[in-house]
Amino acid sequence: MGSAKQHQQQDKPPASSGGRADGAALADHKKYPLEANGIELMLAGMANAMSLVTPRKGLNIYANPVKYLSVTASVLFGYYAILTFADIYCFKVTDARRRSKPLAARVRSVLGMALATLVAAAVIALGFVLFGAPVGSQHAETLMAALNVALLAVTPVILTLKRDIGSWRRALLSVEAKSIPEKWAAGFFWCTMTTTWAAAYFVPMDWGRPWQRWPIPIVGGAFLGNLISLLFVALRCFVLPMARADFQESERIKVQMTREPHPGSAHPNAVKKDQ
Repeated sequence: MGSAKQHQQQDKPPASSGGRADGAALADHKKYPLEANGIELMLAGMANAMSLVTPRKGLNIYANPVKYLSVTASVLFGYYAILTFADIYCFKVTDARRRSKPLAARVRSVLGMALATLVAAAVIALGFVLFGAPVGSQHAETLMAALNVALLAVTPVILTLKRDIGSWRRALLSVEAKSIPEKWAAGFFWCTMTTTWAAAYFVPMDWGRPWQRWPIPIVGGAFLGNLISLLFVALRCFVLPMARADFQESERIKVQMTREPHPGSAHPNAVKKDQ
């Protein structure tokens, strides 16, 4: 009997890691619905576009970059502050705590988001200086550019992953399998930072174009990367995983139907007994 059991165990196919991953992805999508998060991504695109629209005639990034960037930062911060106060960023269906969250806790969340964003902006500004930004002049331009980049790249990570250090590591520094919030955060961070870094190459070139002045290419690259990240996050976090899960579920049903005997067909053992 022992050998028979061992033989059965050897014949039994191992559970595939892909199936477990797809099951986990499907469970995640029940928590993070496509409709609500898709609307949130569209609102983010609208906030991104609104922050770039000149609020009044004569105010543009060429004539007064500091004032212009302060307006864009204010619009972006207002958007994140509303979502933080309502506690609906990266919408999660089963997260019932947001319904009973007291007012003081909501205000603390907004203040914490603001403080963390300012710290990130200071780190980014230091990185700008280390990589060649003007040191003796244009301090306000550097700080406002860093604040805009922080709002576009780091604030989504702050709101999504909060204080979970392990999630920060998996999202930004690891190739391990990621949850939907970690994919969301990684998409915003890396798309925005990559285009920001790539756009910096236009600053030292001697083309003499107005848009090459510091920090216009940096900010333009950050906004472009954030717009790209909206599409990237929608596809990676929701559209493609849901399509893959639906396809594999339909294939599983087809295989199950082919294995089940038809109602009119006789069982092979019954045929043998009759003979």
